[in-house]
Amino acid sequence: MAASMRGQLKQATQLRVLEAASRLFQERGFTATTVRDIAEAADVSAGTVMTVGDKNALLVRVFDAMVAGEHARRADVCPQPAGDAPDTCVRRLSVLVQPFVAMFTGRPELARLYASILVSGTQSSSLFTELDARLVDEFATAITKQGCTPAADAPAKAQALYAAYVGTLFTWSARGLVDPSAITNGLRTSFAAICTCKE
Repeated sequence: MAASMRGQLKQATQLRVLEAASRLFQERGFTATTVRDIAEAADVSAGTVMTVGDKNALLVRVFDAMVAGEHARRADVCPQPAGDAPDTCVRRLSVLVQPFVAMFTGRPELARLYASILVSGTQSSSLFTELDARLVDEFATAITKQGCTPAADAPAKAQALYAAYVGTLFTWSARGLVDPSAITNGLRTSFAAICTCKE
């Protein structure tokens, strides 16, 4: 019972630290936010913050939580293209990734830092584990929906689509581009090359 209570308190403290880090990173920026600022906002000690993670680890966890939250919001629903646009694989894939593209382009400084931290290999991320698997499954569903990709080919194509998606996000971040249409157009081009069904 006591161990269970300690675990719950630890989890609540971690959540407070992550919420404080998320708010401060978005309000002040990553560079201007210190571990002490996060500790003060979360009403814990700087040492407690460091048990949750250093600033880089906190940023990765904050971004991963935002991505996971978007997945949770849409659950098992495969978003559909809006309006009169034909329902094609590329359009379905573009609708699937649009919220994540908006997340990256809406927070360019944090997105660049997040990508650079992940590329450095100093922090692990659920982007390459459970979030990876979830989006790959969503891609597989999107490309088999109208029968334009055989079910047997879907896992490999979905994995290739995911690699193109992450590569495009990271390339956009590394180049410091400010035009969100560059990332959207790059993704559509990659999706069309991999998912070769007729548009």
